[in-house]
Amino acid sequence: MSSQPEKCDVLILSVEAGTGHAQAARALADALAERGLVSRIEDAFAYGPPWVFDTVIGVYLRLLEQAPSLYSYLYGLAEGPSAGRLGQRILTTYLKIFLGQGLRDLIRQREPRCIICTHPFPVGVLGYFREEGWLQGPIAGVVTDFSIHPFWAFEGVDRYYVAATPLVDQLRTFGIDPKTVQVTGIPIKEDFLRAAPMSRTEAEKALNIPASPKRILVMGGGLGLGPVAEWVSDLTRAPLEDLQIVVVAGKNEELEQRLRQIPAPPERLIVLGYTRQVALLMACSDLFITKPGGLSASEAMAMALPQILLPPLPGQEEVNLRFLVDHQAAWPAEDGDKFIEQVTVLLQDEQRLSACREAARRLGNLLAARKVADDIENIINR
Repeated sequence: MSSQPEKCDVLILSVEAGTGHAQAARALADALAERGLVSRIEDAFAYGPPWVFDTVIGVYLRLLEQAPSLYSYLYGLAEGPSAGRLGQRILTTYLKIFLGQGLRDLIRQREPRCIICTHPFPVGVLGYFREEGWLQGPIAGVVTDFSIHPFWAFEGVDRYYVAATPLVDQLRTFGIDPKTVQVTGIPIKEDFLRAAPMSRTEAEKALNIPASPKRILVMGGGLGLGPVAEWVSDLTRAPLEDLQIVVVAGKNEELEQRLRQIPAPPERLIVLGYTRQVALLMACSDLFITKPGGLSASEAMAMALPQILLPPLPGQEEVNLRFLVDHQAAWPAEDGDKFIEQVTVLLQDEQRLSACREAARRLGNLLAARKVADDIENIINR
């Protein structure tokens, strides 16, 4: 825990579970900086004992890996109004007891004029601070998925920023006034705004990769879970001679090593580790194959890039997949050998790809971070 934190205009509380929450926080911080507002991003769990993270996020990750069916059942149970409210109260009380003092000290030292949460867990603790009477500034929540979990719904939140209009009604069912909700899209970095107007050739030159008439971009999600290497190995056998596959392993070094062992010509398969060039890669790709994470899906839709979604992790990814497929912005991946056939057919069906691009454009928003930052600026000035 840092001592003597500097004061800031906006405190952004996130949680290091996956990458979407943190990436949305960074996109917001950049947009706020453009408006002359000083923001600080903090991991809420850094302000309590390390074992608190292990008992909440650690258990979540272990359940995903070792007992996904159990986690899916528990997640579905928690989505119900009664069980959701009960789970919300229990978890919030637990976090207040063990994170409350650290977060209280942080807020009093930073003296933010507004607090934004890109993860639901800190929101309830802030609600307790409101009840204590000393936290007076506005509280905002940025929802980084395509549905509302009950753990997000607290009456003390001054503003919610959501991905799409259906989420406004979802919040209403939890007793949240729709007037406090703005449909902005999920905040993504300015890189995508700069890359969107680029031609395929311009993006390829900026990336310094071989030109290709057909390109698939594959990403395995921030947690690196699932048989990504197996899916990519299957793709290298797709009967398309001019197909290039670019795979981003991110910070998952084990996955990167497995990918590099796949036998394929270098012009057929390009393996990348962590990269800041995702926007450029999307600008010159025809199809995006990934897990149904809220942030990556928002990036792809903002770039009008059709998506095939790999089998989701239980819980929020399952909900995201249903939303994206229902809105014709993505297709679920077929099983086994049908997956190769699916990719091959789609890449040769310009009509279906074009329809998916248009659906993605309707849902995506390159300016989401700016919209949130503009509203936060207005709230602060008021």
